[in-house]
Amino acid sequence: MDFKGFFENIKEKIVSLYELIKDYCSENKRNAILFASLIVLVLLLIILIICIPKNKKTEAVQEKPIVLTETLLIPDGPEIHKDYNISRQTQEKWDDEQAEEWFEKPTAHDIESLEKANDNIIFDITGAAP
Repeated sequence: MDFKGFFENIKEKIVSLYELIKDYCSENKRNAILFASLIVLVLLLIILIICIPKNKKTEAVQEKPIVLTETLLIPDGPEIHKDYNISRQTQEKWDDEQAEEWFEKPTAHDIESLEKANDNIIFDITGAAP
């Protein structure tokens, strides 16, 4: 099948249809305007029907009362060891030994990378705001 000939054939039919419509519109302007306005009106109605959502009535879900047929069972869980403290007394201040053990002073590289990350977050939030 020759695609070039196929497209030429389609092009000729479109041009002849265009010429036919052009001749009809020049001879019958009133009918052409009426037909065009009718097409525009139908398109607007279709757009309105699609865009305006229908109000769907939502049915209220009726709650069913829970009827117990047996006693409730507590599921098995991890056992707490005797030497495990659920709560503990905290000190108001760390001593120097604890501070050295648990606190790591940030380096200049850490601070710069944190600053860049924060700047990126701020830029993402503000975007291209003036």
